Amino acid sequence: MKMWLLLPIIAVCAGGLIPVQAAANASLSKSLGSVVYPALILFVVGLVFVASYIAVNRIPMPRLTELASAPAYSYIGGIIVATYVLSITYLAPRTGVGNAICFIVTGQILIAVLIDHFGLLGTATTPLNWQRSTGVLLMISGLFLARSN
Repeated sequence: MKMWLLLPIIAVCAGGLIPVQAAANASLSKSLGSVVYPALILFVVGLVFVASYIAVNRIPMPRLTELASAPAYSYIGGIIVATYVLSITYLAPRTGVGNAICFIVTGQILIAVLIDHFGLLGTATTPLNWQRSTGVLLMISGLFLARSN
């Protein structure tokens, strides 16, 4: 399969898993009566999964010098994903999965455009022009039209 086709398919599939995760987290949250413990369980299961993948594929551990050479901001991902998991676990049962994802994707689009425009966090710069602005406004409008009332 051509890479130009494979990468969007992977992205759409990964994106499709996000509402499934939100619904599963919401269900676990209802069962446990907590937002925090479902998040903790999610991270433990994720750790076991990734550690198993590393072990099965015999992927070598990075050297300390490699870890130390990464920019400090590159390590905030864990805090960001924990904040996301706690937020979606709290929001999904209260607003519905569709509405929660609608607002989350709106935030993702807005911040992604800013990161691209200014080349933040070491990314390539993609200027915000009128075509891109119109596309972003159409995407966000579509999200709000698709959300449930």
